[in-house]
Amino acid sequence: MFSDQKQYLRLMQVLSDLICLTLVYLLFIPLITLTLSQGDLMTLIVQGPEGGAFFYNSSTYLGLTPFYIFLPTGIFSLIRQYRNAALPSRQTVFTQSLILSITACLTLIFLITVFNISIRDKSIIIMVSTLILFVSFVLNRRYLRYLLKQSSTHENIIKHILIIGTDKQSRSLGTYIETHPELGLRITGFLTWQKEDIGKKIAGRRILGEVRQFNWIIHQHLVNCVVYSQQNDHDDLFSYVLNNCATMGIDFAIVTSSDSCEAKADLSRISLERIGDIRLSIYKFVHYRPRALFLKRIFDFSASFCLILACTPIWIIVPILIKLSSPGPVLYKQIRIGKQGRRFVLLKFRSMVQNAEQMQEKLMHLNEMDGPAFKIKKDPRLTLIGRQLRQFSLDELPQLFNVFRGDISLIGPRPATEEEVAQYSPIYRKRLSVTQGISCIWQVSGRNDIKFDEWMKLDLLYINNRSTAQDIKILLRTIPAVILKKGAY
Repeated sequence: MFSDQKQYLRLMQVLSDLICLTLVYLLFIPLITLTLSQGDLMTLIVQGPEGGAFFYNSSTYLGLTPFYIFLPTGIFSLIRQYRNAALPSRQTVFTQSLILSITACLTLIFLITVFNISIRDKSIIIMVSTLILFVSFVLNRRYLRYLLKQSSTHENIIKHILIIGTDKQSRSLGTYIETHPELGLRITGFLTWQKEDIGKKIAGRRILGEVRQFNWIIHQHLVNCVVYSQQNDHDDLFSYVLNNCATMGIDFAIVTSSDSCEAKADLSRISLERIGDIRLSIYKFVHYRPRALFLKRIFDFSASFCLILACTPIWIIVPILIKLSSPGPVLYKQIRIGKQGRRFVLLKFRSMVQNAEQMQEKLMHLNEMDGPAFKIKKDPRLTLIGRQLRQFSLDELPQLFNVFRGDISLIGPRPATEEEVAQYSPIYRKRLSVTQGISCIWQVSGRNDIKFDEWMKLDLLYINNRSTAQDIKILLRTIPAVILKKGAY
């Protein structure tokens, strides 16, 4: 497992532990107290138990919340238990969960001494809440391990590797990755120098093509990192792969015994990693710190959840209007290309007639966009309600569910179709090096009024200057851009 994966996974574990502690303190302990109390449930909820349970009539209980939540995780971090977040064994899972539960238990014993409740009730509250925490900690650690071993879609903890080479070292590397799925690494395939090897399998994965077909292979498959494993005399092909990785923003790795790319990759970030007994130097041409990625994902998750709730009337009204305006489904689903070539289903409110895709070929001569993109200002395929949805960008609201799911972000380059990506030059494919999004510089600068090349340059400008401040600025500019309908059609 690479260091950035470990850091992201560690942050996921810390957050899940904090959520468990919060739920126990603010939900389960009050429920346990209700169970221990005498009286009607509704009366207990409205007025509190007779005599007043501590969490009803005292602000002190809520004021002590941070101590119960952050003290155990802080101690757990100080004794460096979160360092083992990446690959915990069953014994480690049990030990970590027990240590954290006991620490939380001791914290709770200290906190509730200031409240006037019986020793019996205190004992039950402490024992039951500690048991709930222990089970919760075990389950969330097992779930994270399950993600590492079984998932192939989580873009921040799973990396898809393209191995260049078919020699003994390449085969050994491939076999090690395939037999250790808990590393969070998945093999996309292999590239070879011998044409006759294409189609054969190494460690259960196909040899996809020749090295000279690198650009075409990258366009066809999901690749986060290219590992140049086999040493050979093809220095021109080595440079070809390295330069294209730099252009496309794909991580490039080479066995550390070779320093042939040191001078050619001086503009990249270099990190040393190990897969089994093989040491690698990884050159990151587009780098974003795991902590920043994690915080952005937390913001996307929280903001999309709140916006989905806020748009509840729209989820009711718009589907009715779409159904009344024309026959067909309410949602339009289309395969789009996400980060590093990952395919996902993008959701939109249907704004066109049901057979719009089949009609596109006959309307190509009306296309008002240059490059691979297709747009017509007065598209005859639009329904009456669809035209209004497009004007105010309401057709894109279901993409909030894509953000909630993690397919895209609120801020990032717009996800393109498979047909569009297939026509990208290597420099434009760099826009796939980050998580795609609903809004970006292009959206707030005129959208469809901007030429394709300028659109691509704006996306690359965003990628080269990514920051939290820039994301907030784009998010704030998106609101007036939608209201003013600039470039929307």
